Amino acid sequence: MSNSRYDDDSDRVFIRSKWGTSRYVYNPRNPVGLTLIISSLLFAVGGMYLVHHPDLLKASDRWSESELREAVSAATDELASEALFGPGGVASNYGEILRARIAEQGDHSEDGLTVTLASERPESALFDGGAEWAYYTVRADGTDAAFCLSVDAMKRKREMGYEFVTIDVDYGACPAS
Repeated sequence: MSNSRYDDDSDRVFIRSKWGTSRYVYNPRNPVGLTLIISSLLFAVGGMYLVHHPDLLKASDRWSESELREAVSAATDELASEALFGPGGVASNYGEILRARIAEQGDHSEDGLTVTLASERPESALFDGGAEWAYYTVRADGTDAAFCLSVDAMKRKREMGYEFVTIDVDYGACPAS
């Protein structure tokens, strides 16, 4: 004697719950329903694992010398071609702009990257126009390599942007001033 209820439900992905409610649940007798049950469980277990190990999806803080060199080169080329920011800008946060762009180019987190001002703080030429310059040392966790960035910029008088920004990259830390 076969139970006609199970025979009729074997081809449906969703069936009514047998617990006395009118909810629909996955049908374990249907291959698609069984796949949905298993994938839901795996998804929940994976989510719980990620909750307890959030650093798995985080970008690495460790840099190699070649990665750092390529990221510094690409970021400085991009910043020089844009000529939107200079070292003496109003907020004087050019080091943070460099840090963010280098990390972006290197596909690493900013946490392992250090950009320090190696010269005196540049004076802003925002209102009068003129030259701005500064030296920045770039270092990263995972490598002993350091790069000295010499940033020269010519600010337009009372206009947005710069006439030009040049960034020279030398291997090694900048000399202390």
